[in-house]
Amino acid sequence: MEQTDNAVPEAEDIVDLAGQVRDITLSGLPNGYDYKATRYADVILKEAFPNRFHDLTNALEQFEPTLDELRSGGGGRTVFVARFDQSLADQQEGGQAVWGKQNITIEKGLGFEGNVTPVSKVRGHEIDMFGLGSLDQPLPGIAVEMEWNNKDPFFDRDLINFQALHHEGAIAVGVIVTRSADLQNLISGVIRSKDHGFKYGSSTTHWDKLVPRVNLGGGGECPLLLIGIRPERVEGIELAYKVRDMLDEAEELKANWRDSYEKWSDAKPLYDKFRNDAYAQMPPLADR
Repeated sequence: MEQTDNAVPEAEDIVDLAGQVRDITLSGLPNGYDYKATRYADVILKEAFPNRFHDLTNALEQFEPTLDELRSGGGGRTVFVARFDQSLADQQEGGQAVWGKQNITIEKGLGFEGNVTPVSKVRGHEIDMFGLGSLDQPLPGIAVEMEWNNKDPFFDRDLINFQALHHEGAIAVGVIVTRSADLQNLISGVIRSKDHGFKYGSSTTHWDKLVPRVNLGGGGECPLLLIGIRPERVEGIELAYKVRDMLDEAEELKANWRDSYEKWSDAKPLYDKFRNDAYAQMPPLADR
């Protein structure tokens, strides 16, 4: 589209490339994840904080939840999320721990030199895993949150928190780990809870709830590394694929029942059988 010097660009022509979710430029990260970044978070993390980048890479490499853990879940901190956090907490630098849960407090004052009155004290939201920039200079550091299966507004909480902490110089990069779109599409409507409902609904924390928030400005100017856990990262995931295929077969019958039946009431018993057989392959597990 041609524009004169005084022309106002159309809305679709205005793109904040740095703030948009885009492909990372690094290679060699662990397989089994989708990676995206804003504001060159991947480069900042690797080049400016190589030790923390190495720690995160190690934790991602070790992370292997099982399908049974996905099925049981429930009740407090999910066991494999706690395991991921612990794998970061176990990383050390110079024999000292450099990762852990932190509350970051920001204090501001107003006045003249030598006579400053506190005007505010803001306690940042608790960071599940905060990595020190270094032992000598702990701030800014790296904030990591794994949002496995919370309500999706938890993403808003994390992004607002990252924005504020980055603005004050407390963190250099914010990292959010969640379910990839492929994993969400696979297990949503497949894995049931003990009350025979479904785990992992569309309104929970997963990739397709995170990326649009970031593209709309979530996180502000804080560089963000987004990591989506793919199905191949889950041990025993083959059973979920089998159940999904059986359910898809049932839905195909429902969509095309007129090809073989005169009335839906004639096709429905077979449809119900397909679905019941699928769910029988993977019954609900009690929460642990």
